[in-house]
Amino acid sequence: MKKTALMFFLLSVCGLWAADKGLSDTVYTKDNKEIKGIIVEEYKDRVLISTVDGEQSLMKSDVKELYYDTEEQNLIKLAEKARDKGDFIRSFVYYDKAFKVNPDSRAAKDGIVFLQGYLFKKDMAKKEEDINRRNDFEKRSAGAVVMKTEEEKFAENINKLREVAGITLDLSTAEVRIESVTIGSPAYDAGMKRGDILIAVWGRFVKYLSLKDVVEMMLEKTSLETKCTIERGISAEAKDLGATFKMMFDGMTISEIKNPSPAREAGLMVNDIIVSINGKPTRYMPLKKGLESIKNSKGGVVKFTIRRDLVIWGKAGG
Repeated sequence: MKKTALMFFLLSVCGLWAADKGLSDTVYTKDNKEIKGIIVEEYKDRVLISTVDGEQSLMKSDVKELYYDTEEQNLIKLAEKARDKGDFIRSFVYYDKAFKVNPDSRAAKDGIVFLQGYLFKKDMAKKEEDINRRNDFEKRSAGAVVMKTEEEKFAENINKLREVAGITLDLSTAEVRIESVTIGSPAYDAGMKRGDILIAVWGRFVKYLSLKDVVEMMLEKTSLETKCTIERGISAEAKDLGATFKMMFDGMTISEIKNPSPAREAGLMVNDIIVSINGKPTRYMPLKKGLESIKNSKGGVVKFTIRRDLVIWGKAGG
């Protein structure tokens, strides 16, 4: 078991911290503070680090350096930095190195698939861009070009997302919630449902992004597939649930489901990550306590909040 995975296990299962300071991620702030812990979530503008004093949210504008505990994590970080700068070849090299360090790395696998799709479609996208640029030039020459406002571009992308992926978004909520899914669309075939909350696209958390940025990520022309992480509420009969749980690095996870069973009928799936049980977060909940919460659910019905990876194939991205 890797050092960081071991530390997370101690933290989430036993509620303990390793005394060895080497077994942790480190954040160096611009005001010369050193914060050790586990970086549990990383967003575009901030990181969430779990420490002995609890979770802390740190803005990246206040962070000087981030150092991860494992070689794999550091390589993934370098890959993401290169990807953000548009240096996709260098990014691919780092993802490939991370994969060789840990062939089970989900982040490395996702990064490689994402970039393979990008490199495969790069020439096609360039040709299309050249055609569009030529058409725009001809329209300008004819005096037929009307500049679109940001609002008009956003509305156009919202419509495009419905056309290519089959989903519409609820624009009235702070979270990115799916308002509708067209039957037979790529999103429908992927298993997306109305009411799902979009958590990440290709492993990038969207919580603090603008809706405009999220839609652009969904439409980004990089691959024949778009990997999304959604969050969903599922209720099931607690008695004889028929599901087996394990505490994995990402949290409490379903490892097996009987067929037939209340779990299967409710729509739970193997590899679903349990975010909460009856409204109580599971991030630092010992597995035994989680199982007791399921067993003691009021009214015999257990309410889960799960996270699940979905892959939208085909037309996503245009």
